[in-house]
Amino acid sequence: MKTGVFFAVFSILALSIFLVWSKFEDFNHNISISISEEKDTYEFSAHYDRSNTRKVQAYINESIKPNQMGSSENDYVDATTSLPDNTRFYIKESPGRLKIRLDKTQNSTASYFRIKKMCEGVKQLLAEN
Repeated sequence: MKTGVFFAVFSILALSIFLVWSKFEDFNHNISISISEEKDTYEFSAHYDRSNTRKVQAYINESIKPNQMGSSENDYVDATTSLPDNTRFYIKESPGRLKIRLDKTQNSTASYFRIKKMCEGVKQLLAEN
């Protein structure tokens, strides 16, 4: 009998913790951003609500004009691209996810700052929503 009561209390407690956690995550808009900067590489990763995908794509496309990455919020991109100013970077994008990696040894300082500024803009865009 005590085992059944213990199990019921444990289940209710576990469910309560899960519901509070999921509500907190929903309030936080499920945003996770990580920036890694090493001597030779700069890497930006973001996981965010899928509803922000179109805004992120539009911001990136504006930043890399005349080039363009995805045009639909359901597009998946996994490519290394070169811009007209010889900026070369890797981008992997899908609804709610973004990863950008820049090899500093293959790019100029101006290219590095261009991509870093773009990533900071994405970070700010996601923080506002």
